[in-house]
Formats: sequence, C-alpha cells, structure tokens
Amino acid sequence: MSIISQTETLMVVGQDDGHDTLKTCFGWDSENQKYMYGYNKARAIEGLQQVMSVGTDSTTGSAYETEDRRFTIAGSQNLLRTLDTRMDGYPISDLNRTLVNHALSECGLGDKTIYLITGLPVDQYYKNGAPNQTFINQKIDSLAKPVKRIGKGLSLARILGQSVISEGIAAFYDVLFQPDGKLDAAIEQLISRRPIGVMDLGGKTLDMAVIAENVSSVYNDRSGTTNVGVLHLLDKVAVRIKSEYELNANPPLPFVEEACRTKKYELFGEIVDVTHIIETACKEYLEMVRNYFVSKCGDGSDLGAVLFVGGGTELILSILGVDAFASIYKGKRIIAPEAAYANSRGMWKYGMFVLTASERAVSVPTKAA
Repeated sequence: MSIISQTETLMVVGQDDGHDTLKTCFGWDSENQKYMYGYNKARAIEGLQQVMSVGTDSTTGSAYETEDRRFTIAGSQNLLRTLDTRMDGYPISDLNRTLVNHALSECGLGDKTIYLITGLPVDQYYKNGAPNQTFINQKIDSLAKPVKRIGKGLSLARILGQSVISEGIAAFYDVLFQPDGKLDAAIEQLISRRPIGVMDLGGKTLDMAVIAENVSSVYNDRSGTTNVGVLHLLDKVAVRIKSEYELNANPPLPFVEEACRTKKYELFGEIVDVTHIIETACKEYLEMVRNYFVSKCGDGSDLGAVLFVGGGTELILSILGVDAFASIYKGKRIIAPEAAYANSRGMWKYGMFVLTASERAVSVPTKAA
C-alpha cells in the first residue's frame, strides 16, 4: 500500500471569536437568499461540570480538553460563574481555542475540513503601523492545537488552513462585496475618493478603523481600540438594576442581556419595566463612543462615511433607533444589516473573494494500492 496525495480546496468559514459572543458565517444559501450563521455565547467554566439537558440522555454536556486543561460550556445555565474573557491574551488562550471549536461544532461543521478566518482588533492586529505578525502567528498556532471533546456530543471540525485579518478590514469587506463576489458599486466609488471609518461596537472593545482610499491600508493614527465594549454597557445596566431595586448583588449577565432586549426584568417572580434604565445607560454609552470617535477623527469631515457594526450597534439600534448614531457622526452613516455578523461575513468574503483557490487548498494524503 502506497500513500499518495491530492489537493483539496477547503470550505471557507469566517468566525468573529469575540469576548461576548462567537459569530460564525459559513456560506451563502443562494436558494433562500440568506447567509448561514452560527451564534454562540462565550460562556465556559473551568473543569468538568455535570449538566443535565432536557430531551437528551447525556448528562455530561459540552466538555472539552486542550493542552491539559478542561472546560465545560455553560449553555443555558444562567447562574453559573463563567470565566471572564476580558483577560489579556484571550485570542491565544486555551479558553478561546475551546470556544472556537465548540462554536464550529455547533454550526454542524463536525468532520468538515475547513479554512478558518478569524480576526483581531486594530490595536492587536497592528503594531507600529504594520501587521503584528508575531501575535498573528501566535493566534494561528493556538487554533491549530488539538481540542478533544469529553463524552458524547457532536464531532469537531478539522481546521487545516487559517488566516487572521483586522476586524475593521473584515467589516469593510462585508459592505464592499456582495454575496456572489461582485463589488458594491456605491461603496467602491466611495472608497476610491475618501477614507471610510469603521466603528465596531464589540463585546469587550470599541474598535475604530479608518480604511484608506482603495482599501490599501488603515490610517494608523486615526485607528485604535479602547476597552469600552457592550459588556461595559451591560455592567452599567446591572449596577443600576441592583441599586434601584435594592438587590444584594448585580443580576446575572444573561438576565441583563434579556432585559436589554425586552426592556423588562423579572424580579421576585414579577415583571418590571426597566426601559428608563436601559435607555439612560445606552445614551451614556453612546457619549463614550462619541468621545472616542472625536479623539481619533475629530468631526470626521474628511471621511466619506462611517460604517457601524457589531453587537453593540444592533443593541443601540433596537433601543434608541437609527437616529441615535447621528450623535457620533453627522455625515453619511452606514448601518450594517445584521450588524453583529458583519465581521464574520467579511471574514468569509475575504476567504472566498480575496484569497485565491490555491491559497485555501491543502494537500491531503490518500491511500493507493
């Protein structure tokens, strides 16, 4: 028996592996005219925990081992004290690697051979105006390490190729490319004349990237990252609910997220209206976003437009409406559709329409007689 090899073009998957949620884009369903997505909260605990789920005979839950560390995905157990992902080095951590593999598996990509594109915020992707290749390689190396599921469950994807890009660039690729790879004529014309700002209201971070004309690079001095993400906003809401209703502790984060979606909070079994708390916190958060924008771009009069993306954009949009973003930038504003998925869609489009087929191909050994 001899071993030969053949070239295989890998399935492209874009994943925004954020501190709050992992958003995955793994294709375009042309028949139904929609993207194929995965959405998984970044909630895990150290070690193995016995979890029982209604409707399954498994009592182990989603548990994994990597680099001699074990993690259990929290799932719907809202009161569990999960690990805080806002730690230094999260993108290259065992926790991140576990959450990435779990999310891919939950998307139904088990046993698929994939080319994975992930991202980094501006301040981590760039160093002194150039890609921080050392850190980029560390992330690629981290995600290439093996992860093993403990107990029953879905099989894991096989990550055989990788790229890491700037999240700001990814979000811009999302609006530049249509699902079939054609360029959006209006965006193409705009970026040929003026820079476009990208504001990513993420989980841990607020990311500002100013894309240079013709997408040649980013303006380093106009771009940056600050730790004022949506988790900061949720913390504010939690503190105010605790204070107003004289609770002993802040409400659990999943309950706060639900309150932000519904503007209601279940307290001692009764539903109370917390609209005033949610709206006030959002307005104060927008003021912080505006201050950061001004610190980087002034009034932004030299920009062609500002693109707003991220889960925070979706949240603000649902609570205060589209006009709320005028407080940040009074010029042309582009609100990404399904803004929470903008980065992951852009990563998928980068893999499909920027990389060549040969760049996302690997040599796979096969047996021959």
